[in-house]
Amino acid sequence: MNLHYELELALVIGKTVRDIDENDTKGWMEAIDAYLLAIDMTGRNVQDEAKKKGLPWSIAKGFDTFLPVSGPVGKDVITDPHNVELWLSVNGEVKQCDNTELMLFRIGRQLADISKVMTLEKGDIVLTGTPKGVGSVVTGDVMEAGLRVGGKEVEKARLRVEVADRGGKYVFAET
Repeated sequence: MNLHYELELALVIGKTVRDIDENDTKGWMEAIDAYLLAIDMTGRNVQDEAKKKGLPWSIAKGFDTFLPVSGPVGKDVITDPHNVELWLSVNGEVKQCDNTELMLFRIGRQLADISKVMTLEKGDIVLTGTPKGVGSVVTGDVMEAGLRVGGKEVEKARLRVEVADRGGKYVFAET
């Protein structure tokens, strides 16, 4: 499988919300209970095949272990989710490192767009997007990731993932 990583700040929703107003900063901030660091994995070959045929490609992100997340980081630590530095390395080489201030869509907009379509419930996890530097990993690689607030590493958000074959009955084949 052609595996790609995408480092993302994740939001843990703390209450049921619908039709959030993106301009109501207090409202959308109150909807967030905590933050996570997540590595959103994608089987690109599976995704590309599904896209080529106009099929849903959720399977490309749905394999076991495809969303490693850190422990929760409180809102007392991340007081401004638009000023968090995210980093990811593969085998000790930094591949992604950027600040959430560079997000294409602000969190209020993301939550507004999502909550127009579906109700967000307590415990839901929302991924906010990835910095430049998305790339591939293979079996045996080690990904490490973290986040910094005010230049200071947040230990609760550290991730270390050893890429390994899962085993099982699934075999990718073009159809």
